[in-house]
Amino acid sequence: MRYTPKEFKWGFQADEAPAVRPQVSAPKNTKLQYMKLLLDPSQEKKGKGRVQLADPLGLAQMRLALPPGKLPVDVASDYLKCLKEHTLDVLSKSFGTNFWNSIPIEYHLTIPAVWSEAAKTLTIQAAERAGIGSKNELVLITEPEAAALYCLTDMYHDLLKIGETFVVADCGRGTVDLVSYKILERKPNLKVKEVAVGGGLCGSVFLNRRFEAFVRKRIGSEVVDEMIRKDRPYRKMMKDFDERLKHIFRDSSDQELLDCDLGNAVRDDVTKRVEDGFLEITRKEMSEVFNPVIQEILRLVREEIDTVALGSQDRVSTVLLVGEFGSSPYLQKQLSDHIAAMYQNRIKVLQPPNAWNAVVRGAVIHGLQRAQIQSRKAHRSYGVKCGRTWVHGNPPTYKKWCPFEVEHKCRNQVIWYVKKGDEISETTEFAIPFQCLFTLNSPLKTTNEILASDSPASSLEENADHDNVYTLCILDTDLSRIRDRFLRCKNSKGESYYDVQYELVMQFHSTQLSFSLRYNGVVYADMTTIASFAHA
Repeated sequence: MRYTPKEFKWGFQADEAPAVRPQVSAPKNTKLQYMKLLLDPSQEKKGKGRVQLADPLGLAQMRLALPPGKLPVDVASDYLKCLKEHTLDVLSKSFGTNFWNSIPIEYHLTIPAVWSEAAKTLTIQAAERAGIGSKNELVLITEPEAAALYCLTDMYHDLLKIGETFVVADCGRGTVDLVSYKILERKPNLKVKEVAVGGGLCGSVFLNRRFEAFVRKRIGSEVVDEMIRKDRPYRKMMKDFDERLKHIFRDSSDQELLDCDLGNAVRDDVTKRVEDGFLEITRKEMSEVFNPVIQEILRLVREEIDTVALGSQDRVSTVLLVGEFGSSPYLQKQLSDHIAAMYQNRIKVLQPPNAWNAVVRGAVIHGLQRAQIQSRKAHRSYGVKCGRTWVHGNPPTYKKWCPFEVEHKCRNQVIWYVKKGDEISETTEFAIPFQCLFTLNSPLKTTNEILASDSPASSLEENADHDNVYTLCILDTDLSRIRDRFLRCKNSKGESYYDVQYELVMQFHSTQLSFSLRYNGVVYADMTTIASFAHA
C-alpha cells in the first residue's frame, strides 16, 4: 500500500511510484508492507530473543511510515476495502452485476492461531469499516484450522484415520502457526478436537530480510541503497528471490550455484561475483540465508509434538506442511530429516498439493460445509482479581480497608477460572462470580477486569501484579435495570447498602470470546459489553 498527499494505491499499483524506505522520519509516500502484523504487537514481544533477526520485517520503521492520523487498524481497513471492491468487480464482470446483487455473500476471514484477543478485535473492526459484514455476521477462522479442514476433506481421506493425531504446520509469510488435532469421527460428520497450539513470528518474509542483509554484505550497503532509491532494480531483485529462488531451492548437488537478477543495476565485478546483471550465490550461502529461520520452525514443530505427548496419551503420526513458506522444498526436506532423526521415523511429514493456498481452500470448505472443530484447547489462562480477608503474612502493600464489610482485605489476588490447556468448546460456559457492594443512590454500574496469563497451568501466579499476568479486557456492566431485585444489607454501623452477587458467563467461540450476565439464574446478554481489549 502507498499513501500520497493526492492518492492511495494498493497491490501492484503501489509499485508504480518510487519506493523510499522509511528511516528515522518516514516520508509520506513510503510503501507499507506486512500491515496485518502491526495489529498484534504482542507477537513481536514473544519472539524477541528467539531468532537473531533484529526486527527483520522493519515493523518499527513501518509504524513510523503510517500516514498522519492513521492507525494500523485504519490501514488494514483501507486494504480490505480495496480487496472487497476489486473482488466484487471481477465477479461482476465474470457473472454480471445483477447476479451478484441478487444473492447473499458471506465473508470468512482467516487469522493466525497465535493472534491475541486484541488483534482479533482489531481485525473485526477493520473488516466492519471495510464493509465486510457486521460483527455478528462476519466469520473468523484460524489459519491452521482452515488448512486442517482442507486436508481432511479434500486430500487425506484414508491416510489420516479415526483416533490419529496430526499437526498442521501453517508456515505463512509472517507467522508460523502450529495446531495439533485428533480425529474423532468421519461419518456422518467430520469431528475433530484440538490437542495443542503453538507458533511464532518466523514466516517467509524473514527470509527476504535475511537475503537483503546477505546482498548488502556481498555488494555493499551503498549499492543496495542506490537500488532502493531507483526502486525498480531493488524490486526486481527481491521479486526474483521471493517468487523464484525461495521456492526452487532444495540444497541439492545440482544446485551448487544459483543466481539472482539485479536488473542491470550493478556493474560487473569479479570480486563480488556479479556478471551480466546477475549475482552468483553458492548453495552454502543460500543455506545460510535460510537456516536461522528454518531452525526456529524446527524448534517450534518439535515443541508442538512434545507438548502433545506430554499433555495426553496421544502421539503425533503426521505433520502437514502448508502455507506460503510451507510449500518450500528446502523446508520440507529439512523438517523431514529432522523429524525422522528425532522420532525414529515414526512421524510422517507431508506437503499436500496446493500447500501454498490450503488455508484459503479450507476457509471456503468451512463456509460451504459448515465443518467445525469439535473442541479446542485454551491458549492461555483466564481469571479475575479478588480481595480475600486479610491474614497475617500477606504483603503489607496489598492491605486495604473495606468500609462495607468493615474489615481489611488483601487486594490484587487472582482466581483462575480457565487454565491454559483446558478443553473448551462452543457450548462450554465458564461462570465467574462477582460481588459488588453499592451505596443505595449509586448509578449501579461496574467495571470488571479479566486477567490472562500465558504461563503453563502448573505455574500460575496468584498475584495480579506479577509480570506474567496481564489485563486481557475490560468489561462494562450496567446493573441499574435490575435494581429492584437487589438484596439490601446493613453493616455493623447500621448503614444500608446493596450486596449484588452475580456471574459473568464467559464462552469461547471459534476465534472469539463473549460475555453475558447471569443474576439469580436469569441470563442478560445485553448488559455487559467489552469496553476494550489489551495486548499482552
